[in-house]
Amino acid sequence: MPMTVKSAQEFGKISTRNSKMPGTSYAVDAFACKTGSKLAKVPGSPCSVCYARKLQNLRPSVDKGWKENLAKWEASDPVQWAEAMAFQISRYSADGYHRWFDSGDLQSVEMLWAIAKVCEMTPLVRHWLPTQERGILKEYLDQGWTIPDNLVVRVSASMVDGKPGREGHTSNVVSKDKPETGHRCPASKQGNNCGDCRACWNPDVRNVSYVKH
Repeated sequence: MPMTVKSAQEFGKISTRNSKMPGTSYAVDAFACKTGSKLAKVPGSPCSVCYARKLQNLRPSVDKGWKENLAKWEASDPVQWAEAMAFQISRYSADGYHRWFDSGDLQSVEMLWAIAKVCEMTPLVRHWLPTQERGILKEYLDQGWTIPDNLVVRVSASMVDGKPGREGHTSNVVSKDKPETGHRCPASKQGNNCGDCRACWNPDVRNVSYVKH
């Protein structure tokens, strides 16, 4: 049977209501982050002031939706999940941009593999994936898998004012008291909005500095 929006959403929902950044996004339960849940207990880490966790606590409907997305991933065949995500992104990402994990993070190598398949099935869309899961990314690459050309995986610094990692990956940091490194995110000066900036999706931008505010 041909896929429909209803059948695709049985595997999880892509968000299309992004007022501050372009395109579509995908979110899961922020309380299920593996590395992020550990960092949430560490003062001075970006995860210790996680906006997604705060939003889940404030809005039960958001909490329910993100937890359902995670549960549906866990219950799905990765190939079918990838097809369902690609269908929704192709349908709704009119401007050709998609962000993975505006809440939550990678759960496994298998999940990163499935996301790579989504990217391969949506070659006209630019994908951006920020992550604290260095181990998952390393294991994925060590197994011989590759990152599609239209996917930018940015390894996030573990601490505010931290340095980009030495692994050579594209990255992002949160800056507060130290000078920004690389491209300075303009969002803090334009209503927390991307505006016309697309640096996060650009593989030529090696590091993005988000200003803590």
